[in-house]
Amino acid sequence: MQAKRIFYNTMKSAPFFKIGLMRATLMAMVVALAFTATGCGSGPAADEISITGEISNLSTDSVRLYEVLGVRMNAIAAAKVEPKDGKGTFTLTAKLPRTGFYLIGDEPRRSVNALLTAGETAKMTGNWSSPETYKLEGSLSNDAYQALQQRVIDHNNKLQGLYQNMQLFAQTDPSQVQRIQTDIQNINNSHFAYLDSLIAKGDFMGKVAKMYNFKPFMSDPGHSKYASELEYFKEAFFEGFDMNDADIANMPQMYDKARAYAATLVGTGLPQEIAKASLDKVLAMAPDGSSPHESILRGYVAGLEQSKSPLFIDFGQLFVAKYPNDPQYAASINASIAKMASTTTGAVAPDFAAPTPDGGSMKLSDLRGKYVMIDFWASWCRPCRAENPNVVKAYNKYHDKGFEILGVSLDQEKAKWEAAIQQDGLIWKHVSDLGGWASQPAQLYGVNSIPATVLLDQEGKIIARNLRGPQLEEKLKEIFGS
Repeated sequence: MQAKRIFYNTMKSAPFFKIGLMRATLMAMVVALAFTATGCGSGPAADEISITGEISNLSTDSVRLYEVLGVRMNAIAAAKVEPKDGKGTFTLTAKLPRTGFYLIGDEPRRSVNALLTAGETAKMTGNWSSPETYKLEGSLSNDAYQALQQRVIDHNNKLQGLYQNMQLFAQTDPSQVQRIQTDIQNINNSHFAYLDSLIAKGDFMGKVAKMYNFKPFMSDPGHSKYASELEYFKEAFFEGFDMNDADIANMPQMYDKARAYAATLVGTGLPQEIAKASLDKVLAMAPDGSSPHESILRGYVAGLEQSKSPLFIDFGQLFVAKYPNDPQYAASINASIAKMASTTTGAVAPDFAAPTPDGGSMKLSDLRGKYVMIDFWASWCRPCRAENPNVVKAYNKYHDKGFEILGVSLDQEKAKWEAAIQQDGLIWKHVSDLGGWASQPAQLYGVNSIPATVLLDQEGKIIARNLRGPQLEEKLKEIFGS
C-alpha cells in the first residue's frame, strides 16, 4: 500500500462533549440525586467543592452536578435556585468522589464542563438560554485544563493553516515548501515538548495531556521501529494507556480518541479485515463492560458511521448487545445498520431511477444481466477526472465481455456535466438528478466522498466497493479473464 500522510485530531473544539454526544448520553446511567445544603460558610471542606452561580434567564428550580465517567454521567448533587436581581442564583456544595471531569447545569445539554478538584471554590456565570456563554471561574484545576485545551486548539489551527499554505505553494512557488515544512516541525517540537512537560509531572493534568500527546510519525523518537506511518498510527495511537487506571479509564476524551482512530483507520483504505483486527486489539485493552470499553466502542460506532464503513455494522451490533441501557440510541444504531446493510457487499443493490443527459430516465435495474459498476463522480471533482482514464481503459477492455458502467454525477449544472462526459470520453451510460451532494442515488448508497464505485454482479448483488485503478483492473481480470 502506498504510504500517505495521516492527519488526525482527537479534539477539534474546546468542550469535551459535543452536543450530539450529550443528547446520546442523556439516557445513560444517572443515579439517584442527592440534594446538598445551600447555606453560606467559610469555604468548602477538604473533600468538597463549592460553586456559586449567577445565571441570567434561569427558569429552572435547581442546578445539578454530574460526575462524568467516560460516556456515562452520574448526577451526584444539586442546589436550589433562588431569584436575585433578575438572575437565578445558587450555591452548590458537594463532596467530590474524585478529581476529574464534571458537568454543572440544570441538565447535561445546558451545562458547563469542567475539571474539578476538592477544596476549591468557583463561580459560574452565563445565560440559561445560551449554554455556550457558560463560564466557570476560580477553579485552578479547571483553569489549567482550559489553558491546555486552548493550546491544543491554537496548535491545530496553526498546523491547518500551514498545511493549506504548503498545498498552495506546492503549485505556485515550490521553493516555499521547505520553509513551511521547517515551520511545521518547529511548531510541533514546541507543542509536544509542552505536553511532555505536563506528562512528566505524573498528576491528573499530565494524564489529560497524554490524551493529546500523539506525535507526528517522524517526530516520535520510537518511530523507527515501525515500517510506515500507517503502521505507527495503528500500533501507537493507544500505546501506553492503562485502562485499569481510573483517571485514564473515565476520561471523556477516550470517546473522541476512539472516534478519531476508527475514522482515520478506515479512511486510509486498509483492507477491512486488517482495520477490524486493529480496532479489536485496542478494544481488548479495556475490560469488558468497563467505562473505557463503552467509551471506545461508542467512539468506534460514531467514527465508522460517519465514514460509511461496513465495519459500522459489526461494531454497532456489538455496542447494542453490550450496552442496551439507552433504547433510543440503540434504535438509532439499528436503523443505521439496516440502511447500511442494504448497500454493503453481498446485498442486492437498491434500485433507483435518474434523468439521463438527453432528458429521459434510466433505472439501475435496466442493466441487470451484466456486471455493472456504478461510478459516482462529478465534473468539478479533480480526483474523479484524474481517475477517468483508468475507467475508460477498463471499459474499453471488458465492455464486450459483459462489463457496463453507469455514471452517476453529483453535478448541479447540466452543461458542465455534459461537457465533462465529452472531454473525458466517457462513452458509457450516465444519469444525474443534478442534486450535488444531495443526489438521491448518492444518498441511497451512503456516498460521502468521490470518486466512489459500487460493482455489481449479473444478478444485481454488490460484490465490491470503491475499486480504483489497479484494484479495478485486477477484479475485472478475475471476473472476465485477461
